[in-house]
Amino acid sequence: MTYEEYKSTKNNSTKKRKSSSFLKNILGKFFTIVIFVMLVVIVSNYSESFRNFIINDVLNNTMDFSKVNNLVDSMTSIFKTNVEDSTLNVASIKDSKPEKYKDGVKYTVKENENVIVKDSGIVTFIGKKDGYNNTIIVQQSNGYYAWYGNVKESVKLYDYVESGSILGTASLEYYYVLLKDDKPVDILNEN
Repeated sequence: MTYEEYKSTKNNSTKKRKSSSFLKNILGKFFTIVIFVMLVVIVSNYSESFRNFIINDVLNNTMDFSKVNNLVDSMTSIFKTNVEDSTLNVASIKDSKPEKYKDGVKYTVKENENVIVKDSGIVTFIGKKDGYNNTIIVQQSNGYYAWYGNVKESVKLYDYVESGSILGTASLEYYYVLLKDDKPVDILNEN
């Protein structure tokens, strides 16, 4: 077997493992959600107080996706495999030193550079923000809100985005703001 054949075989098996892992993760989360919804429906039919709780406190309030995601992640951890993906590195972030900008930082990047999601979460906003141009806000599974400014999105509203996936593209610069409890986190002094 030549090196090229070995490399091709290795790449194909890695791709199969990654797609299999992704499918297991999605199916595990879907299965957990279906079971949870079925339990809620069954219990709410038998308990008036539980039904009122669901209607008043769950359906009529804004849902914090991070708590739901953490619950689902903990319940579906048996379906996950640890496959390391080192192919989604963004050289410009490694090469670019972040500069202070308003409530966050500014990265200098190349033309049409991919912007990578730092932490997994749900896309809760796509639109213009003063000083940040087109902004994508991700409610991260750890409870933080991340703003990615001056980014042309490749995601849709309410998409779940994994850490390391491509959020969109930026030209020349993009902005990153991290909020916890509606207060900006000092990113430059976090480390």
